[in-house]
Amino acid sequence: MLVLESKFTPEQLTQRWDEKTSPARFAGNDALMDNIFIASRKEDRVFLIRRASGALDPFATVFRGRIVPCGGGSAIKGHFTKRLFDYVLLLVLAFLDGFVYYRAMEEGSVSPSVTGFCIAFVVLLLLIAVPLRKPRRRYREFLEEIASHDR
Repeated sequence: MLVLESKFTPEQLTQRWDEKTSPARFAGNDALMDNIFIASRKEDRVFLIRRASGALDPFATVFRGRIVPCGGGSAIKGHFTKRLFDYVLLLVLAFLDGFVYYRAMEEGSVSPSVTGFCIAFVVLLLLIAVPLRKPRRRYREFLEEIASHDR
């Protein structure tokens, strides 16, 4: 879990979030924000997702968090994940892979190549399910800019 503390009150931090993620601020002018497809807030909940060039990036890393009171100020608390649809799709693909393997076992045609393919496919699905480091670093830098008094 990511926790970024700020000296701002929750109301001030919410206002900074709205200012920093406003389309009027970054549309074509900010290299970091041009890489973010969605930056939204609903009450104290915040959401960031990376924009791919030309289309929505399937399995993109997502930041989901909240702006909460913390000590003498506030904090942005959240975690990096994927969208719910991405996890459902990965689960369906894993079940499909298991079904293929099960059918091969029933028919007695389980060869090392079928086993290797099924295992490799599951490993690939697990790798896709893990949020990537590069977007996490970019999101963290952007979130630190919002939470910081210096910038």
